[in-house]
Amino acid sequence: MDNIKTIYSKEPLVFGVTLTDIDDRLDCAWFNPITENEVEQLRKRKNNDRKLVKLHVIADVDGGKRLPQGTTFQDDEASTIPYVRATDIKNLKVDVDNAVKITKEIHRGIQNYQLIKNDLAITIVGTIGEVGILDREINVCDFTENIARIRLKNEKILGDFLLHYLDSSFGKMQTNKLSVGSLQYKLSLKSCRDIEIYLPIKNNDYDFETQQKIIDSMYSFVSKAEECRVNKKYLIEQSKSILLNKLKISLPKKNSELTVFIKDINNDESGRLDVLFHNPLHNELLSILKKYPHKKFEKLMKPQLNNLIAPNDYYRLIDLEQVDEDTGRITKAKDVSELGSDKILLEKNSIIISKLQPEKGKVAIITDEFDGCVGSSEFIPFVLNSDEVLLEYVWLILRSDYVLKQWGYQLTGSSRMRIGPNEINNTIIPLPNLSIQADIVKNVKENINKIDKEAEKNKKLLEESTINFNKMLF
Repeated sequence: MDNIKTIYSKEPLVFGVTLTDIDDRLDCAWFNPITENEVEQLRKRKNNDRKLVKLHVIADVDGGKRLPQGTTFQDDEASTIPYVRATDIKNLKVDVDNAVKITKEIHRGIQNYQLIKNDLAITIVGTIGEVGILDREINVCDFTENIARIRLKNEKILGDFLLHYLDSSFGKMQTNKLSVGSLQYKLSLKSCRDIEIYLPIKNNDYDFETQQKIIDSMYSFVSKAEECRVNKKYLIEQSKSILLNKLKISLPKKNSELTVFIKDINNDESGRLDVLFHNPLHNELLSILKKYPHKKFEKLMKPQLNNLIAPNDYYRLIDLEQVDEDTGRITKAKDVSELGSDKILLEKNSIIISKLQPEKGKVAIITDEFDGCVGSSEFIPFVLNSDEVLLEYVWLILRSDYVLKQWGYQLTGSSRMRIGPNEINNTIIPLPNLSIQADIVKNVKENINKIDKEAEKNKKLLEESTINFNKMLF
C-alpha cells in the first residue's frame, strides 16, 4: 500500500495506513484518507499554472500574547487600545470595533504582538480555522495567543485570495487535520505554517492577475452576503431596542469625567473590594432599576435539580462556542464519545447562563432540539419558578443592557472574568405585567423570523461564492 490511504468503508469510516518517516502522530484525524487523498491529488497534478506551497513560504506566521495574570477589562476612558481575541474573528474580518480595550500600561508589556492593515488572523485554539483580515489602518492593535497572525511577505500574493482560500473547504480540511487535543483542540504555529496553499502561477512566478480574477468573480456573492449580514446586525439591534422602548427605563449615561471616586466600604456588606463593583455607575444603575416594578432573579427562577448524565456511547455537547451571543440561541450540538470533565444535563425549557464573560449575552433557552444534550460546566441551568413571568421574557431581559450591565460590574477573576450563582440570583429583573411581557416577546419573535431569513440568505450566498472559488481555482 502506498502513501495514499485507502478507504475501506465510509459508514463507519474505516481505512488502512502505512507509516512513513514524517508520520509522528497515530490519531485518525491525521491519517484520514478523505483529507490526505484530496491533498495528494493536488500534489500529483501536472498543471503548469498551479502550484502547492506551504504557508510559511509566502507568509510569516506568528502568535499573539496572553495578557498578564490579574488583568481585568474595564470600560473606561483609559482603555483605548484594541485587544483582539478569537471571538473577534468573524465574517472574514478582524472586528476591531467590538474588541475589548486595554490601557497603554498593559499594552507596553505586549507591544511586540501587533496586527496591522492587511494582516490575516486565524484562530488556533477552540474553534480552529476561523479567519479574518484587518482591512483598515489602525495605530495600535494587540492580539491574543489564541490567534496566529499571517503577514504576507510576497507582494504578488493577494491577501483576499489567501483569506478565501483558508476559509474554503480545502483550507478548513487542512486546519482540521492539523489540529490536536482532546477537550480543547489546538493548532500549533508549526502546523499552521505547514498548511498547503494552492496558488496560480505564471512564468514560474505567482500569478497576481489570476488571483484577482478569482476574487472579482466572487465579489457579487460576497457583497450581497455582506448586505445580509449588515441587515441581520441591524435587526439584532432592533430586537434589543424593542424591550428598551416598551419598558422605557433609562439607563445611566456614562460619565467620561468619572475616573476617580471615593467609596466608604466600612459599612459595606458585599464583601467586595474591587473598583469595578463599587463604581458609582453600578449603584446608579441599580437605583434606577429598583424604581420600576422588579424582583430578584432568585424569586423568578431556580436552579435545575436534575443534573444526572446517564452513561452513553456518545453525547451531544453544547459548549460556549455553540451559543451565539448575537441571537442568544444554540447553533448546533457536537457529538463526542467522551465527556472528559464535569458537564451538566440540559433539559427542555431550562435557561442556561454562561458564568464566563456573561456580559457578552451567552444566554439560551433549551428547546426540543437540544433536550437531553450535555453542556459545559461554564453554564448554570435554571428553570421557571414563578407564574409572574414568561420564560421567553426572562431570556430576553437577561440579554438586555438592564441585566448585562449589572453583570459587567460584578465580574471577578483575571483574564477570564466570571460571575457566580450568588451574583446571578441577586440580579434585579424589571417585571412588567404579563400582557406587556407577552407583547414584547411577540414583537421580538417577529424580528427573529426576519433575522433567520437574512441569515439563511447570507449562508446561501457564501456557499455559492465558495463553489465559484473552488471552480475557478481547482
